[in-house]
Amino acid sequence: MRSNSLIIILLLLLSGCATQPYGSFIQNPSTIYSKVMADEVTAQIVRLYPAANTQFNLRHTVNDPFGHALIENLRVAGFAVQERIDSDNSLFVSKILMGDSLPGIAINHQEDGASQPTGLALSYIIDQSGDLYHVNITIDDTRLSRAFVAQADSVHPAGLWVRKE
Repeated sequence: MRSNSLIIILLLLLSGCATQPYGSFIQNPSTIYSKVMADEVTAQIVRLYPAANTQFNLRHTVNDPFGHALIENLRVAGFAVQERIDSDNSLFVSKILMGDSLPGIAINHQEDGASQPTGLALSYIIDQSGDLYHVNITIDDTRLSRAFVAQADSVHPAGLWVRKE
């Protein structure tokens, strides 16, 4: 009994390490910094992928200024973007969108574990160490990384893009 409990605890700990959180890990992110970094990321994505023929499917919900700016930039550039709806709020959103006047229309929303439509999976991680910001974008199996430095109330690239496939 005791050895089974230890094995279960060990498996739970290992499964927690296998899942990588995505999104922004910056406390009180600057909207201006987020917009500048999202503009740089969008410019790099435009160089690598054809806009009219590419759809991005977000792997995680977006709840930060960088993510909102990135989605807006990608759509303006001509990319299709499928956002992920938080499964806790999807029923609430569906009820608001459906209302009582539209009983026959189904709202297509994505929940955890649901199959994704065709397109490229997109996720990002943004973190900060002092005045240095690090942006890591993952598109399917390709990773794009770049550092940014905050100087004089603005943020500037601190190096070139790094691409890993």
